[in-house]
Amino acid sequence: MAGLGFAPDIAMVVFPIEMFLVESDISQVDREVDRFVEGVTRWRPTQSRAGTRELPMLKVEGSDHSAAFSNFNAMAIRRRWGDGLPLVPPTEDLVSWILRGADLPRETPVGKFMPRGGIVTLETLAVSLAMAGGRPEYLPILHAAVRAILDPALEHEGWQATSSSTFPVVIVNGPAAREVRLNSGFGLLGPDPRHPAGAAIGRAIRLLQQNVGGALPGIGTMAMFGAMRYTNAVFAEDEEGLPPGWEPFNADYMGCLKGSNSVAVNVASGAANIIRRGIGSETLENEASASLYRIATYMKAHNANCLAAHRDGTPGILLLSRTVANQLASLGWTRRSIQAYLWEHSRIPRSELERSGLVAWMEHRGAGRMQDDPWPITNAPENIAIVVAGGSHPTHAFWLQTSIAKKLTGAQVELPAKWDELIADGARELGFDPGA
Repeated sequence: MAGLGFAPDIAMVVFPIEMFLVESDISQVDREVDRFVEGVTRWRPTQSRAGTRELPMLKVEGSDHSAAFSNFNAMAIRRRWGDGLPLVPPTEDLVSWILRGADLPRETPVGKFMPRGGIVTLETLAVSLAMAGGRPEYLPILHAAVRAILDPALEHEGWQATSSSTFPVVIVNGPAAREVRLNSGFGLLGPDPRHPAGAAIGRAIRLLQQNVGGALPGIGTMAMFGAMRYTNAVFAEDEEGLPPGWEPFNADYMGCLKGSNSVAVNVASGAANIIRRGIGSETLENEASASLYRIATYMKAHNANCLAAHRDGTPGILLLSRTVANQLASLGWTRRSIQAYLWEHSRIPRSELERSGLVAWMEHRGAGRMQDDPWPITNAPENIAIVVAGGSHPTHAFWLQTSIAKKLTGAQVELPAKWDELIADGARELGFDPGA
């Protein structure tokens, strides 16, 4: 319990998680009332000093390095630290190396990860990043992403524990994204060995969700089907591919300074690849309007999970490649006019809402514009998030549908004093030029 911010010997009454499932017998709670009362009224901590404690290092042995590696991973599975894939052992040397990516002390607190309530520190981030195969230059982006996840506006305590299948989506803007080689083009959702940062950062977030936040299937998280993603979704916007006059996503949607390093985080429950190109016989104008209408039909979902975000959040994130964005811009489309078109053509008739039972959910979760018929999937067109990213090709668009989260959140990326040195080390060790 010490990792949750409580005293190691705190009074506890433990119940099996199965007891709290639907239609379970909870009579055991009544039988333990005396223990509750005793813990609340009589327990006193044996330690009076607050703060984080340095825990003893674990020693894992084997007949050789390979055996020790296997033994560590077996132990990680037994202790429920792993995700089913091999982990890199977070040795003291490796964690200290990762911590070169921050100027603050390793014990610096970042926040509390729910539902377990584990305390996240910079060292916790470094341990998770080490196990995920990360590098020091990835730490500032991971740090910013976790701060955005723990922002109260994202309400992570809800989507971490929900029965819905959710995963964080992290969009990175600014020069740092390119310097660490985050993908913004072909295959940006991974995997891509030429752009390893997104997978490592995303997997580190997932390990934090589980090991610190306690999001174990059927225990800390009740996600019925799971998110399908070991690495979540971490990618960069293709800022160099933006049409003339279009601002980067962090400036346009998040209000950040243009050129600043920042992350934006949303929570998705689904994704759809949308064929948007015609068969070649259409004019560009007809293809553009038809493709946007087709995208709008995908967005036109009876998504009860997104109703909490109706007023100020986003119904989802639309990814358009630089080819598509520039083609639309050449025809006079702007981000705002695209948002307005999608907003208007993704409206749902009241009769369909009633037939699907969504009206009751709308009332329950306080969705806006209840009087509108047809009803818009979000309160205002500008709530629809549009990010320029993906391979330079005209055929597809990609829709990441929001789940649970009320509002997209963000955080600035804080670079360490030795940033340029870390980037140079990465370029040399990984064999590529981050500016290429």
